[in-house]
Amino acid sequence: MPNIRREMDGKLTSSDGNGPLHRRRHRIAMVCDFFYPRLGGVENHIWSLSHSLLRLGHKVIVITHAYNCPDAVVLDDNGVFTRRKSKRTGVRYLPGGLKVYYCPFLPMTDEDCLPTFTITFPLLRWIFIREGIEIVHSHQATSTLANEAITYAAELGLASVYTDHSLFGFNDIASIILNRYQLPSSM
Repeated sequence: MPNIRREMDGKLTSSDGNGPLHRRRHRIAMVCDFFYPRLGGVENHIWSLSHSLLRLGHKVIVITHAYNCPDAVVLDDNGVFTRRKSKRTGVRYLPGGLKVYYCPFLPMTDEDCLPTFTITFPLLRWIFIREGIEIVHSHQATSTLANEAITYAAELGLASVYTDHSLFGFNDIASIILNRYQLPSSM
């Protein structure tokens, strides 16, 4: 059994003389209802984690729903500033090479997708196959898109990771029940 060590430059090498070890590169889909242009803790966590994984050489995409962006002030051809509405849909690339799928799913309260467990499957399956996804990483208990994606990952035989970013309070019966349900199912 060869001895594996880390060199001064951070590369892993093997003592049996076979040279540097190569890490396996994964294809990862981050899935959540909450992502840019919306700003918050979950959104920033997904963005930061995705960029860190990209820097390590992994292929990372983000899957979220389409957003209606606030009015944008743009300079038209005549040099006049005008307001226009824009919609963030389709495939977009963010700085750093992060590919984001803004899917045409209907958002409801708090930018959460309408739960269906049927309508989202064909498009998510197509994205998983097209991108060669090996790992589906779902974020946030209140994201129906994330919960559906992790269920589809199990059905498609893909590895899955679930990150819950917060616990609910302890001051009412609904929160206590959610905590009781959420903790054992996520561990």
